[in-house]
Amino acid sequence: MKRAISFAVLLIAASLKISAQEVVQNNVKPVENALIQVTKLQPVSFNYDKAWAEKLKLSAKPQYGFVGAEAKNAFPEIVSVQAKSYASGKNAFKNATITKVDYESLVPLLVASIKEQQQQIEALQRELKTLKSQQSAK
Repeated sequence: MKRAISFAVLLIAASLKISAQEVVQNNVKPVENALIQVTKLQPVSFNYDKAWAEKLKLSAKPQYGFVGAEAKNAFPEIVSVQAKSYASGKNAFKNATITKVDYESLVPLLVASIKEQQQQIEALQRELKTLKSQQSAK
């Protein structure tokens, strides 16, 4: 009996096996000039108005992020406006809009800007080394 149950479990597990197909990424290009765009972002701390936070089920605690309109100027593709419904009486609802920044999509842009800065630092280090060797040769 125990062996039959084990076989049944194995059979069910095998039948539920789902093969995953990797999705192909097209138009893959390195991110360029990210540093210029990232420097346009102004990190802020903020909290949502307590009444709105309660209505929209948002955290009223202090948060860190960006002002949506400013982030949209730098990276429009990572900013969206979402409508959220809230109760405005018995069986009545209204909508409010919230500008959201997709922070997960911002990570590759930050990495690209760090890499650009590193290239600038290394170029400055080479220049400094050259200047020091010229100075000591005199």
